[in-house]
Amino acid sequence: MDEQKLADLFRDAAHDAPPASFDAGDVRTASRRATLRRRNSIAVGTTLVVVLGFGGVMAGAGWFGTTNTSDNAGSGQQDAPPQTELKAPQQQQAQPNFPGDVSTQGDMSTPGSTGPSAGERAVQGCVEVDRELADALAGELSVSPDFAMPPTVTCSPDSRSASFKIDGLTVTAIVTPQAFEPPDGALTEKKRTASGHDLYVFTQGDGQFKGKAKPIADALAPRF
Repeated sequence: MDEQKLADLFRDAAHDAPPASFDAGDVRTASRRATLRRRNSIAVGTTLVVVLGFGGVMAGAGWFGTTNTSDNAGSGQQDAPPQTELKAPQQQQAQPNFPGDVSTQGDMSTPGSTGPSAGERAVQGCVEVDRELADALAGELSVSPDFAMPPTVTCSPDSRSASFKIDGLTVTAIVTPQAFEPPDGALTEKKRTASGHDLYVFTQGDGQFKGKAKPIADALAPRF
């Protein structure tokens, strides 16, 4: 069979075929519907995942919150009695005493004081160390002013005093506007100070400064 006859047979067969049941518009419509269905399925699936995840988080948070609350409540109930027991002894302790509180301290002597009690010398001088006089006297004795102590004598309330004990010797200096009587047996030197008061320097006992009251008084008098 030649090619011309074969071509005629194919042409005749094509003309005898039935017409198509759909066209290009039907294809486009079916494609749009399939795309819309896929989008709807994806949206529904995403929403379901979000809802389930949020519900799981809320459930977990509620469970932990309940557990912590119960644990804290139980812990507070268990710890409360020991705290009460620990506070009770502290509340029973006496309050600390402060300087000047007569009701709690009573009649107590001044720290570092010697000789008569504080009650007997409360209105008299020579009860406390005068820091300025102690510093000056310590400089003449070449000792630390921290070792100064009140003298064991009685003087007027407006007096200033300081005393040092070096080995077996006690050196005392008193600046006073009133009359003063040095103790018996003391080696005493009296000088007029720059302010018009009387300076008494005396030594008691034996030591390297015994008999040195005069040079010490000469050095201190101009300063007071």
